Amino acid sequence: MKYCGTASLVLLLAASIAALAVTPQFWEDFAQEDLLKGSLNNLSLSPDGRLYLAPAYDLVYDTGQSYIFSMARDKAGNLYVGTGDEGKVFKIDAQGKGTLYFQSKELNVFALALDSADTLYVGTSPDGKVYKVTGPAQSSEFCDPESKYIWSMVFDSADNLYVGTGANGTIYKIDKDGKRTDFYTCNDNHVVYLARDSGNNLLAGTSPGGLIVQISSSGKGFTLMDTPLEEVHSLVIDRFGTIYAIASSARGADVIPSAKPAAASDTTDSTSTVSITVEAISSSSEKSNDSRTVTAPGGQRESAGIKSAVYAITKDGSIETVFSSGEQMVYSAAMRSDESLLVATGPKGRLMSIDRAKQVSVITDFPEEDLTQLINAGDVIYVGGSNKGKLYRLKAQKAQTGTFESAALDAKTVASWGKISWRSANPGGAGIELSTRTGNTSKPDSSWSDWSEGYASAGAQITSPRARYLQWRASFKGGSAQTELLDQVRIAYLQQNLRPLVTSIDVLPYGVELQKQPSLAAGGLGFTAPASTLAGRSLNAPRERGKELQPLPPRQALQPGAQSFTWKAADENEDSLEYALYFKGEDESDWKVLEKKITDNFYTLNAASLPDGTYRLKVVASDEPSNPYDKYLIGELISKPFVIANASPQIQMSDNKVNGKRVEVQFQARVSTGRIASAEFSIDGGEWRLVSPADGIADSMMEEYRIVTPELSIGEHLIGIRVSDGDGNTATARILAKIP
Repeated sequence: MKYCGTASLVLLLAASIAALAVTPQFWEDFAQEDLLKGSLNNLSLSPDGRLYLAPAYDLVYDTGQSYIFSMARDKAGNLYVGTGDEGKVFKIDAQGKGTLYFQSKELNVFALALDSADTLYVGTSPDGKVYKVTGPAQSSEFCDPESKYIWSMVFDSADNLYVGTGANGTIYKIDKDGKRTDFYTCNDNHVVYLARDSGNNLLAGTSPGGLIVQISSSGKGFTLMDTPLEEVHSLVIDRFGTIYAIASSARGADVIPSAKPAAASDTTDSTSTVSITVEAISSSSEKSNDSRTVTAPGGQRESAGIKSAVYAITKDGSIETVFSSGEQMVYSAAMRSDESLLVATGPKGRLMSIDRAKQVSVITDFPEEDLTQLINAGDVIYVGGSNKGKLYRLKAQKAQTGTFESAALDAKTVASWGKISWRSANPGGAGIELSTRTGNTSKPDSSWSDWSEGYASAGAQITSPRARYLQWRASFKGGSAQTELLDQVRIAYLQQNLRPLVTSIDVLPYGVELQKQPSLAAGGLGFTAPASTLAGRSLNAPRERGKELQPLPPRQALQPGAQSFTWKAADENEDSLEYALYFKGEDESDWKVLEKKITDNFYTLNAASLPDGTYRLKVVASDEPSNPYDKYLIGELISKPFVIANASPQIQMSDNKVNGKRVEVQFQARVSTGRIASAEFSIDGGEWRLVSPADGIADSMMEEYRIVTPELSIGEHLIGIRVSDGDGNTATARILAKIP
């Protein structure tokens, strides 16, 4: 597997290797897209593919629950964390001391909100209620929205609480006294997220339709965007009034929450995805055009394999996609003071940043599988994870050490390893160290080799054992590595030579000649590939330069006596191939050389140079052009039989007689090779008329024919007979008959 990109992490090597089996190949030019497949521990990844030490983080509090579904922060800096599957809310102070603050009778706490006095309100699900919590174990039921799910809550400036519910898509307005009114019903089943924009309008993100709805204080709704994804589960507004919407599709990956409420025993596996399934309730308040079972957030829609996207909606209604991914799920977002957007993702527990130029940076990976909640508190960022339910704090200062482990690189075959090289910017000594390990399974496991000792300098020989897969690790050792950036890495490898394969041979119809079309290099109409590597370096080796030629397919022309062949061949090492052609007759034992050292994958034989008969062609492919003379391999394939027939058919008259005004003619048509294809007759130079053989099908070397003419006029008539074989050779005969 080759990695390439515009800006990158390159691995610089170039070293000759004794006893080469095939041309050396390189993993190099690692773009950010390639590095995202690896894992980062206390390392950040820039948009141009550079690795450097990330901000440090520490564990603030372990809830002991599977999932963190909601978070809120009061003016004193206390955090409130809503969890599942036991419906607990924890209060954590600025020093990281946490206590159980509220215990719900329901399973999950999807929504938390604080009023102007920092009183906490908790929305629970399923069969949800809103609770007012004034202290530890001091709560009362504030309102029962009579909805199955409470997904989101937000206060306005007058301390009215807005509650987004499912599965009837209603937003309720609850005043200070707990009085509930229907504020707005969305044209969707679930109101997953609520926020307020810069104009004090209410914003709602829905599921499974993936709508973003703006609702005025009077309850008038306007859809800002119908996203192509299923669920809008986070809305963030910057100081310019631009709305950033986080949307996702549950297809192919679970989202928060997305699957059926499971028993507590079903959610203790630390590797399970965050999932809570919801079925739409059939009622008159639901949309009449959506009676199917839905997942909320989630459903059945997806957009071209994209699992998550971030959309920016400006105040004038313009929409732009600032991020999308077919692999990562974005669960939560927060705005930073520099106007970059923080996004929390899974399944690698990755925290990322998207700037106003849509440049994506990875801040770091966390131990959690999914990062589900974010709160930005100035210089400190709080991150809530799921599948272990832990709360982390990202600091301003850099970590002391960090490591990056690449994805397993696939050499396609067992390979020998060359040298590994790297380059760092702002070097401060031996601050970065690389090592490798290898194995023969696509995912590293216990059968892989141990990590090698750190390579002392760039250009070191890789010491890991021969294998198909290789993984490299970069370790930042602190101190001098504080300012270093790893921006180029290159690894050389040598595949085990694999035998080329001739996969097919096509025998073209007789009489078709294949003519080579010249390339541009020769002044013709073909084309040549650029004479450079993917990294832009010139191909200097003669054998490599030969790969640049990409001739056009051959031109076909009609030519009597021509017999042409084309074939296909493959080489898993991507070696250059040459071909040798052999032939033999059906009754012969030895193959005869037709031609050697052919680089085209077609050939035209002058059939007139061979006696009539049935033959076969053998194509032998060799990878010698890319390998040492004693290391190359060959592969071969034999064609189906083909017929060479230069002689014309023979016509032998058996009988002919005049019967009234008709003439009856019997004759045999015969060929020495192939088959009789057709027989025709004409009267007095008129049109040729097809005749069927006596047995009804022309499929043999000899066929019997009987012709009975239409009634003819009195006098002499010329009857012509024409016979053709399968290769187009013809023979004619004539009969002079007189009608009395």
